[in-house]
Amino acid sequence: MAANNKANVSTTRGVKGGYFLSAPADTPADKQPTKATAFTWTPDATVWENQGYVVEDGITESLSSDGAEDLRDINLDVVDTTDASHTETMQVGFMEMAKNALATQYGHANVTDASGTIEVKHAWSDASEERMFVFLLLLKNGRKWVKFIPSGKVTELGDLTLNATTVAQRQATITYLTDEDGVGCYDWIESNETT
Repeated sequence: MAANNKANVSTTRGVKGGYFLSAPADTPADKQPTKATAFTWTPDATVWENQGYVVEDGITESLSSDGAEDLRDINLDVVDTTDASHTETMQVGFMEMAKNALATQYGHANVTDASGTIEVKHAWSDASEERMFVFLLLLKNGRKWVKFIPSGKVTELGDLTLNATTVAQRQATITYLTDEDGVGCYDWIESNETT
């Protein structure tokens, strides 16, 4: 049995200069991170949009399930169970009042930045769009962690509070959509155990 390893215990930070990225759902495979390229991948700025700063609470990933159901025979003995359905989401706080972050929250069709003015239309029928998301994270000692959501949608926006004592920010919930293999998110974390 392997011993406990303090090197595997860490806080999480974003990579300096840009750590929360989004791209259209139809982004070509050669522009996406993969397991093989995760730690050396550089986002193509013509496809990937920097979403700006994330609030200091970071991101929270949640999993909700509607439980499995027992299947019983005539004697009421449990003979099998059905699979539970799962929904995985991420809550993230957007801090920047900039086109990319606002377009992810309100829909790209609803946000423009021209002639010195950002316009945001609250047209909810155009707001929900499928996007890819990447988080470039760092653990202690510089270990890299890439979180890749190949398909997700902003499905809920939290309250937007505007006052003189707190930074303007809005929480958003991103719901993971599963791929053909049933995967909603890939985590690639540099290992302390293998080379």
